[in-house]
Amino acid sequence: MGRRTTLKDVAQEAGVTAATVSYVINNTPGQSIRLETRERVLQAARKLNYMPNAHARTLRSRNIPCVGVVLRRNLAVPRFSQMAYGIQTRLEQDDYNVLLLGNKVDRLGHADYASAYLAGRVGGIIFIGIENEGPDEESLKVLQEERAPLVVFDCQRQADAYSTVDLDYRGGARLVTSRVVERGCRRVLYLRPQIDTAQERLREQGVRDICQASGVQLEVRFAPIDLSNIDVWDERYTVGNTEDGIRLTARLLEMASGILSETRDGDAIITSWATWTHFFRKIDSGRNIIYAELANNGENWLAANFYTRLPNYETGVACAEEIISLMRGGAPSARIIKLTNVIEPKIEPRRH
Repeated sequence: MGRRTTLKDVAQEAGVTAATVSYVINNTPGQSIRLETRERVLQAARKLNYMPNAHARTLRSRNIPCVGVVLRRNLAVPRFSQMAYGIQTRLEQDDYNVLLLGNKVDRLGHADYASAYLAGRVGGIIFIGIENEGPDEESLKVLQEERAPLVVFDCQRQADAYSTVDLDYRGGARLVTSRVVERGCRRVLYLRPQIDTAQERLREQGVRDICQASGVQLEVRFAPIDLSNIDVWDERYTVGNTEDGIRLTARLLEMASGILSETRDGDAIITSWATWTHFFRKIDSGRNIIYAELANNGENWLAANFYTRLPNYETGVACAEEIISLMRGGAPSARIIKLTNVIEPKIEPRRH
């Protein structure tokens, strides 16, 4: 790594004093600086990749008792709230605080989680991926140059410079599908979102593995949920039914009705996401169809005959343990969490 860019370097590039650069970078109140000058300073800082307030790397990581958690999804969604609680609980056991961070890019072109580390506000970062999307390349480069303790969750990436935590989606799908096939079905309809990520490909492959090995016919169908409306789907956990949400629900019901018209008694319907089997039960609860869900977070525990309970809290704990290890000088590692908790919900009669 070359010499670190200094305030003086930026000042020379912008043709101003080092004090002016400091005022602009730190947004110091009470200083009258022309807009043109301010923009020239920021352009110079971006060009030279200036990083303000960078402390000694190892010393900073071990002395700052705060971990930044990058979570850009709706925290009201059970999966993410359960995971965040696991992170918080485990970190508090070792006297670490938690700072929630986003992905907004600052004036210097850094994502706010990278800026938080560079400014010494956090000593390590847990990045919770969204639909297979991990840290942006520029921020990742900055963090790697700083040897920042970093844990990336659910991005299905291999890395040497940071730790990763992922779920065994394929194994979980195989396990659930095996339980379904044991019921004697000869045809499986698998319903997945229109989202092409490693997670969805692994789930589908797990279903295919068991169907092919068992001689069971498999048909894959796509739900009307993609990256353009996933936030609408999640809004039901916060604001309830919006107009867009009601329209999306109507499309799901229409899709479920069409699939049911093609099924025969004894068939199975496996869904990639939680709550989707509820739509089929809503339309016709009397059909002799086996239902299963590959990802359930406790929202819908009676509509499916089988479902996988995602270990969200435990995953949060695992991410916290990994970041604590890195902040204390440990080596990066890759952890795969198995999905073995297949639940067959039953209502036991009340005993008098």
